[in-house]
Amino acid sequence: MFIRKMLPTIIAFVCGTAVTVAYFFAIPSVQSLAQNIMQWRSVIAVFTLGLGAVNIIMVHTRNLQRGGLKSIYSLALLAMFCVTILVGLGLGQSSKGYRFIFDYINVPTGSAIFSLLAFYIGTAAYRAFRVKNAEAAILLITGCIVMLGRVPLGARILPVAPRLTDWIMTVLNVGGQRGVMVAGAIGFIAVSLRIIAGLERRVYGVE
Repeated sequence: MFIRKMLPTIIAFVCGTAVTVAYFFAIPSVQSLAQNIMQWRSVIAVFTLGLGAVNIIMVHTRNLQRGGLKSIYSLALLAMFCVTILVGLGLGQSSKGYRFIFDYINVPTGSAIFSLLAFYIGTAAYRAFRVKNAEAAILLITGCIVMLGRVPLGARILPVAPRLTDWIMTVLNVGGQRGVMVAGAIGFIAVSLRIIAGLERRVYGVE
């Protein structure tokens, strides 16, 4: 119980307190400790990537064992995973084989997956733009202006659309984004303080 509950809490308290104090106060010993903690963070992040790779292999290996039509996707993922690792370790990241995998497999696949977001955005926009109240009407009008201002045909239909779009994106949009960022930062600080104080233990897998 000590290893699962108390030890992670003690480590989080010491590391979080040291980094926070080193950020606000110029104490050489604390700043040295904070630098060591940040270096260990990089080491832990590398091990985390390895753990993620092992998890991917385990999950898709179980999918292959279950069988079914979707197991072909797990097989393709595991095959390319192994090929990429072997080529990268054997020939190096600057080799032609590794660049071929990255330029002609990874990049097009990422672009294809990213392009699928257009359909999700379209369906979400259809649901959001249905005028049910005043807020939805404002969202609909603003969205139409932005869409018209982003395409050459929109300037023909509504000449003031480009200028209105620039104003919406630089004033309204930026103001909303800053509000979300401030709220997110406050939430991040609150959760961090709870972790340092030992009040938030779900991150350790403990309820």
